[in-house]
Amino acid sequence: DNVHKLNKWLAHKRNPLKFGGVFHAGVEVNGLEWSFGMSLSDSVPGISCSVPREHPDHRYRQTVKVRSTKLTPEQVAGLLSQLIEDYPGDDYDLLRRNCCHFADDFLRRLGAGRLPGWVYRLARVGATVDWAMQKFSK
Repeated sequence: DNVHKLNKWLAHKRNPLKFGGVFHAGVEVNGLEWSFGMSLSDSVPGISCSVPREHPDHRYRQTVKVRSTKLTPEQVAGLLSQLIEDYPGDDYDLLRRNCCHFADDFLRRLGAGRLPGWVYRLARVGATVDWAMQKFSK
């Protein structure tokens, strides 16, 4: 619940100016929502699909419209096979390789545009702060 309060303050869904927040992101294509999360099991990939806007571990907030893909369902399936290889669950990193990074990459490969920067700005800021603290604490 505190995450949702923070998100309302930093990036209210009706405010055109958004600093960022702690968001889950998925990409809806061909009637399914695809997302990336941590998995420490070799038999469970990092990429999963669910009914759009009904991921069991996250609360739906809003839809961000992007361009439609020109890829055929078969081409999307091939792309997803490649993404499953590119995004194993043990590669998940909260600041540097999370569901928002996956969604942005998937959208670009679909030819549908990019994820708005505010969606994962807080993770990028956190990664920069973490890098600086590690670099200068030596």
